[in-house]
This record gives sequence, C-alpha cells and structure tokens, in this order.
Amino acid sequence: MANKETYSVRREIINAVMELMAEKSYMDITVTNIINTAQVARASFYRNFNSINDVIEIIADEMSNELIEDVFPVLHSSDERKWREYLFNHFYSFTRTQRQMGKIHPQNMDVLFSRIDDKITQKAEKFSSATIRDKYLSVGKIGLVNGITKKWMNNGMQETPEEMIDYIMSFITLF
Repeated sequence: MANKETYSVRREIINAVMELMAEKSYMDITVTNIINTAQVARASFYRNFNSINDVIEIIADEMSNELIEDVFPVLHSSDERKWREYLFNHFYSFTRTQRQMGKIHPQNMDVLFSRIDDKITQKAEKFSSATIRDKYLSVGKIGLVNGITKKWMNNGMQETPEEMIDYIMSFITLF
C-alpha cells in the first residue's frame, strides 16, 4: 500500500510540475507552487525528490525512455515502412498528450527537449560503431525528429501527424 501511495504522490507532483510549466518558466516554479498545485505536503515532495530539477529530470527520462524504446529499432534502418510506423506512433503520442504538452511554455519545451536530446544521444553513442556514418547518423536522425517535433509543438501542432510524417520522411529517405 505504501508503494501505491508513494507512486500516487510522485505522479501528482510530476503532474503539478507539468501543469505549472504551462504557466511559467520552470526557473520561476517553486516547491510551494508545486505542493499547492499537487495538494501534497512539503515533506511528501522532499520524500520523493531532492529538488525541482529532479522532477524535470524524471519528466525528461520518461519522455526519452519512450522515444528511445521506439526509435532504436528503426534508427539504422532505411525501411520506409518501419520509419513511417515509428513516426506515426511518435506524433500520435504527442497528440494524445497535447492537452498537457501543448500548453507547456516554449522555454520549458526547450529545456525538456534539450535534456531528452542529451539522454538519447548518450544512449545512441553506446550503440554506434567507429565509422563516421554510424557515429553521426543516429544523432542526426534523432535530432531531426526531435527538432521538428519541438517546432511543431511550439507552433501549436497545426499540421496533422500525417503531414509531419510525410515532411520528415522527405529527409529520412535521403540518409
């Protein structure tokens, strides 16, 4: 029961930070803002996290883990069908979370995507070989997808996921 309670409090804190990131820069968010929004005790915050930065890292970890899990099977592939399937899942996952993600202040999106890029790049480096193509191709593809996704979100996700997939595929097929 304690694990479920801890998870619930953790999740409430994470959700509160996401909600607050829609309102202001993460640099302006305080622990007091978080505990008031999450409706938890200050001790609960510090039982689960050492700092606000820890919460941001968890959010970036969750996002990057999902992206890593999905992108690595296709990263070195030139199979257009596999890439389209990956991109379909990628863009539709963002449209499903649009209500929460789409509201995040652009400055905060920059912070999240920067941390996600770092985590994915670190993971990609572990799997690359010594050839220049393998060393930089995966980072380039990930950077392309994440950069375009971030811009799409900052622009209010006006284009459909299908339009975004077609656009990105015009670059992926060049590799």
